[in-house]
Amino acid sequence: MSGARAWFGRGLQVAGLTAAAWYLVHTAMANREALAAVPLRLAVGPFVVASLLTIGTYFFLVRTWAGSLRWWGQSLPFGDAVRIWFITNLTRFVPGIVWQFAHVGTEALAARISPVAAAGGMVFQQLVLLATGLAVAGSLAPLLPGQGAIALAPPIAIALASLGVVAVIILLPVVAPLLERWTSRLLRREIPWPAPTRGELSRYAATLVLPWLTYGVAFWLFARAVLGDGAAPDLIPAAAAFVGSYVAGIIAVFAPGGLGIREAALVALLSPAVGAPVALFLAIAARLWLVGLELATALAVLAWQRRPGRNP
Repeated sequence: MSGARAWFGRGLQVAGLTAAAWYLVHTAMANREALAAVPLRLAVGPFVVASLLTIGTYFFLVRTWAGSLRWWGQSLPFGDAVRIWFITNLTRFVPGIVWQFAHVGTEALAARISPVAAAGGMVFQQLVLLATGLAVAGSLAPLLPGQGAIALAPPIAIALASLGVVAVIILLPVVAPLLERWTSRLLRREIPWPAPTRGELSRYAATLVLPWLTYGVAFWLFARAVLGDGAAPDLIPAAAAFVGSYVAGIIAVFAPGGLGIREAALVALLSPAVGAPVALFLAIAARLWLVGLELATALAVLAWQRRPGRNP
């Protein structure tokens, strides 16, 4: 049984890597005219910093997910958590949401932890990220340029975001039974919902605000790297548009990885600041950049896992 499970896990690894690589090439070829319409001015420094900041955020999310497993009575070494998170994350590009959770379950069993806890921890993290992302995106939305934009000082926006996070902390325990039923129906098995204390939940939700801020800064640096200082959007519009589009991609659970939905939202939010052609270029280029980072990091993790002396 363990041998069949190992082969199944390897098959899902190959499927995820192949699907991500196919999407990378297909997106680049299908949008080559839009990519060629805007002059590329690659600045290595901002590009490297943006990439390292994004990869660092991924590792931060891994640490947060691994730490949350204690609410299910499980523990996982960080190295194993990195392997499971990065390898299974690419399986979301395979059509059908069931494959990613099947892959998570297979890798969790190989790591000798509960697959229900591993999958439940990921779903819980995504839901809290969605809630904090909505709070951040909602507070930054008035700072976006365009007709009907409201003049709002950054301190007020930060205060609104803080209130949104507080609302998440207050409301999450109330809606927990509904979320437990929804996730159990989605995964077609009973998923026990964790019951952290109010203090633990407060720290967890506050912690998951940070990835949105780093994602926004990384996207702004990426835009400066590929467009130059003059054509790139300013920090606040870039971060607000990227966070808003990312949240839209999470909400669209029917689209693997938010494919298409995130790009359309980013173009709509960013066009008033830089124009539609540049916004489309950034939406496509950013997706290629992020998928490339995930693919490269997953391959590096697989190489690390198979190094001499390592016992997976």
